Amino acid sequence: MQTSERHPSLPLRRARWAAMAAFATNGALPASLLARYAEVKETLGLSPALFGVLVVGLGLGGALVLHLPGIVSRRLGVARSATFGTVWIGGCLILAAAGVALGNPWLALAGLILAGAGDAVVDVAQNSQGIRVQEQYGRSLLNSMHAGWSIGAAVGGAVGTLAALGGVPLLAHMTLWSAVCVTTMALCARRFLTEAQPPPAADQTDPAAPQITHRPTGRQMILILAPLALVALAGISVEDIGNNWSAVLLSAERDVAAASAGVGLSVLLAAQFIGRLLGDRVIDRLGSRATLLISLAAVTVGIFGAAWAPNVGLTLAGLALAGLGCAVTVPIAFATADSVPGLAAHSGVTWISWIMRTAALGLSPAIGLMSQGGSLPLALSAVALIAVVALLLQLRPAHR
Repeated sequence: MQTSERHPSLPLRRARWAAMAAFATNGALPASLLARYAEVKETLGLSPALFGVLVVGLGLGGALVLHLPGIVSRRLGVARSATFGTVWIGGCLILAAAGVALGNPWLALAGLILAGAGDAVVDVAQNSQGIRVQEQYGRSLLNSMHAGWSIGAAVGGAVGTLAALGGVPLLAHMTLWSAVCVTTMALCARRFLTEAQPPPAADQTDPAAPQITHRPTGRQMILILAPLALVALAGISVEDIGNNWSAVLLSAERDVAAASAGVGLSVLLAAQFIGRLLGDRVIDRLGSRATLLISLAAVTVGIFGAAWAPNVGLTLAGLALAGLGCAVTVPIAFATADSVPGLAAHSGVTWISWIMRTAALGLSPAIGLMSQGGSLPLALSAVALIAVVALLLQLRPAHR
């Protein structure tokens, strides 16, 4: 039975804040190294091409583990998986930092790939715990937890920047920061809810909820998870555009000075953060399906608008709308996948997470190839079609 949101128990309230802190910790740990990537490139003397190989290490590691994160969470439980996974990430990032200190790019790459594998495990564990807390509260909370990840990433990036400005050696910095993050995660995991009680079944009155009451066949799995995977891809495509292409769009297509072109990413991330803070309230008021339809429509209009806007102001408005729309897509995809009856615990979250990570590896290169063959606005418009298809699939009746 779900706990009333007006009278949550003390353990439940503690579990909520522990889950949010776990998300923040998971964002903070790798971001502290990412903030020093320019230094890493210079120290290792990497060409742009080789540096490009290095930076995909985290994503590649997450893609290579396939369904392992779900198995780990089922075997160890989400609390131990989050704790041990964070220990693993910290140790591997220290290994990567050691590779930089030794001038060995292959050791650095190995550390990043291994850290990415651990990050996939922690990602599934913390989202599974967030979904369980959300179910026990009886209202949407997962979006605010993802906002906690954004806060943690910002803090981790700031710590990395300050360490670089202060001349702190990368290896010493990552060793100390890993110790802080591992300790924080271990303390958070102690407050996680236990998994003795299975989560409640999906609400069969919700048109967005899966309508299957037995173990899904392979075909049913595809029919259920493929649309959700597209929802998640629509969300991360906006993040990819912001991270890798917003500055290029503003400088190359809108004649913004290169030194100022980073404003596009700042606007998009700020809008996404606001969307994550407000997303739970919107879902509670409108329902997850209506919220998702509005969000996918916003992503579509936002990307198309940013791609073809005639001036800088409208381009930034389009990026902001896309950032606002993508804020709830991944949390909704995770929560819906987790509620599919008949799937092993954590399997839905695991597969959505894996598809996201795998697709993200090819997303930016695909945009680059399409831009080279046509133009960046055309490439971004092609990416917007992911959200269009996801929206159309969500408009179809649920499969029974």
